[in-house]
Amino acid sequence: MSEDGTHPPAVGSPPLAIPPEGRRRARRLAELYALAAVLLLPWIGYLAVTLPRRQFDLHYRAAWVGFDVLLVVAITRTAYMAFRVDQRIQIPATATATLLIVDAWFDVTTSAGRGQVLEALVLAVGIEIPAAIFSIYTARQVNHRVLESARLAGAASVTTSPGPTDPDRQTAPGGTDA
Repeated sequence: MSEDGTHPPAVGSPPLAIPPEGRRRARRLAELYALAAVLLLPWIGYLAVTLPRRQFDLHYRAAWVGFDVLLVVAITRTAYMAFRVDQRIQIPATATATLLIVDAWFDVTTSAGRGQVLEALVLAVGIEIPAAIFSIYTARQVNHRVLESARLAGAASVTTSPGPTDPDRQTAPGGTDA
């Protein structure tokens, strides 16, 4: 851990110059994802107890509980990457968004009866889809910052270096181009 309390960037991950406000936002983002992961754990327990052992599929309960465990893993990974202020957060944030959309879709389409469909729609519209949109927004914002940082780094190297060399360009004796 560095002096300012952040973790060093991962191997192969170029460091980004992140202002203190950006670090505070990343910390809040990480706390939000961590809270979401923790809140899903009792829900998984509830599903493990209340879902029918068998509906249309022999392993109906195992399929839903397993899917929600995978969702918790994706959310936890997103929180971890946000705590580290790691630019690769784009990957788990996109995975989280995808899993949330799939979860909403299958919750609605596999519901039996009006009550279950209404509950699934409320969860989809009120929680899962907004959380997925937020995750996509997060991934997109980080992507923009990474690209801008790379562009600025590229512009800085162009102004400080003599310029790229062209291996196909021939130089005649006396320093003139052939």
